[in-house]
Order: sequence, then C-alpha cells, then structure tokens
Amino acid sequence: MSEEQGDTSNEDVSPEQLEPVCILDAVICVHFVGANLQRLLIDVLQKADLVLLVPQEVCDEVTRKDRKYEGLKLRWSRLTSSRYIRILPAIEAESAPSRVVEVFEDVRGRQLEDALRESKDLGEAVVVAHGVHHQDLGHEVYVAIDDQGGQALAAVRGLDVLTMEDVLGMAVEFGKFPTEGELKKVYEKLRGFGDGLPPYTRTSLAVCFKEWRSRRVDD
Repeated sequence: MSEEQGDTSNEDVSPEQLEPVCILDAVICVHFVGANLQRLLIDVLQKADLVLLVPQEVCDEVTRKDRKYEGLKLRWSRLTSSRYIRILPAIEAESAPSRVVEVFEDVRGRQLEDALRESKDLGEAVVVAHGVHHQDLGHEVYVAIDDQGGQALAAVRGLDVLTMEDVLGMAVEFGKFPTEGELKKVYEKLRGFGDGLPPYTRTSLAVCFKEWRSRRVDD
C-alpha cells in the first residue's frame, strides 16, 4: 500500500520515498497552464529537486476553469498524464490516510462528507491536509499556494509556502531569464489568468533579477 493510500510510519518509508515534495494548489496551476508556461513551472520545481504532487480535487478544479480559459483542460490533461506530476487520490473515507482526513476536517471545521460538499477553498484545504501528512512521514514539504487565506492555513500548520513570485524568483536564480524584459513578459502573461497578482513594480522580482545579474558580472 502506498503512502497516499494508507498510514505509514517513518520507519516503514524507504529513503527514496523521503524526497522533498511540492504539493500544487489550483490557482498556481491555472496561471501557469493557462499562460502555456507549464514547462517553466515544472522545470523550476524539478531543478529545485522537488517531487510534484497534485491532489485529484485540485485537478478537478483546474479543469472546471476551462469554461473561462479555453484550452486549459487539454493542456492540463496532457501535463497530468506525463511523468512529471504524481496525482494524489481524492480524499475518501474508506481509503484516505487517517492523518489527511483528520487535518482536512480540522481545516474545514466539519465532518468529512460535509467538508467535501463545500467547493469554496476546497483545493487549499486538501493541499494543506496532504502537506501535513507528508511532513509527518518525514518529507520536506512545500505547498504552492498563492491565495493569502490558503497561505495562512499552511503556515499555521508549519508548512513552507511557495507563491508564483517565489517560483519566478527561483527561475531567475536558475538562469531562465537572460533579460529582465523576458521576466516582465512572463509575469504579465501570468497576470492574465486571474486577478490576484500585483503589478510587476510591486513585486521583488526586479531586485531579484538585478542581484542575479550582478553576481553573474562579478563571476
């Protein structure tokens, strides 16, 4: 039985199962896949040696956004059928690890069946529940959540959060943007798939790029 299907103690987990993991929430997926920048997201997180996990509930939420962003569902399905992402099974009473259920119910403030019926913020709660479970197993865990409410839920439970700005900052450090103009162009493409991203000038990306370029010159 895999760690996603049942409880496992640290003593039962092999070293390769203790790889650092990043659990993706729907908002970040929608932005990157909608902007056709999914390869950038995958490349950056994999270069950071993170195993990418996506709960089934998040997959469902992303595909529903196809009504608003045409073509999103097809690009997402191609990505999730690839070897780059592992899909975590939907939370069900009969099969979900007890720790996942416990945290999920705590985050939602209600019993499992009622908690699953409410669609608002469902993905974030599922991501946090899986994150706590994997952290308890001994993994180093990051959750990719861009909503402030979801970030707060994760932080309260001791989970490290990655935002879209963090991902782009990592991309800068990995040399993905030869010029700041290319960085700005990518950022503006991402902004077109939701209203949560601030203007480029209100981020720390310009400073991040200047520092990276300065280090390259010094080298």
